[in-house]
Amino acid sequence: MIRKIAIASVAVVAGLFILNSTHLGSYARTAWKKVKATAKAQIPLENQLEVIRNEVSQFMPELRKQVSGLAAETVAVQGLRHEIVDIRTNLDKQRTKIVAMKDELRTVKTGLEGRSSSGDRLRSRLERDVASYKRCADELKAKESLLEAKEQALEADKEKLANMRSQKEQWEVQIAQMETELKLLRTAQTKCAFQVDDSKFERIKGMLADVRNQINVQRTENDMWGAFVNDSPAVEPKAKSTAQVIKEAEEILGDSSDLKVEARK
Repeated sequence: MIRKIAIASVAVVAGLFILNSTHLGSYARTAWKKVKATAKAQIPLENQLEVIRNEVSQFMPELRKQVSGLAAETVAVQGLRHEIVDIRTNLDKQRTKIVAMKDELRTVKTGLEGRSSSGDRLRSRLERDVASYKRCADELKAKESLLEAKEQALEADKEKLANMRSQKEQWEVQIAQMETELKLLRTAQTKCAFQVDDSKFERIKGMLADVRNQINVQRTENDMWGAFVNDSPAVEPKAKSTAQVIKEAEEILGDSSDLKVEARK
């Protein structure tokens, strides 16, 4: 079993090597492209446009997803802005306190040793407030940088969403135009088909006229054959009476009195 698998693997590798390193691969790829083009040509254009329209309609869920993410990011950016405003307000308050404590610390009187318990406490408070102020200032700087980055990303997402919507609308317009052009094309093709049918009608009419002419020729030929070839049988003449014979003789001779005289002699 393992041997068969190994042989099959070697055959597959050899086949791939031949396809990729020889002209046979180019022939195979060209043939495959022709097969794909032929298969595509068999699909009616109406169906192809319908497939494209369905693909474009699939952008609606994607657009909704993008809008949903954009809305969430917009809310996050707004929240970050409020945080920055609060931090700035807090820093302003801390700054005011620091200025007041600094001024107060300068006025504190020191003892012989140069130290004062109240001054020490005030100095410690001022030191803590200064450290807190620095931390808040650093936090404000970080959040401002983050806000700037988020705002840029948000604008980029908005532009991307607008481009997607614009592209979708352009595709829909192009599809509608192509559908109209295709309808006009089908109408023209139908008109051409009717013209072909008209030629068929004319050909059939000509064939019928030819058959009708042949019928008339054969009928005329039959009539003429009967008139000139097939003579009617002779009819025995009817015997004439004596009076009819005498009358015909008189008509030939022209004078009946001469016949009477000749008869007497």
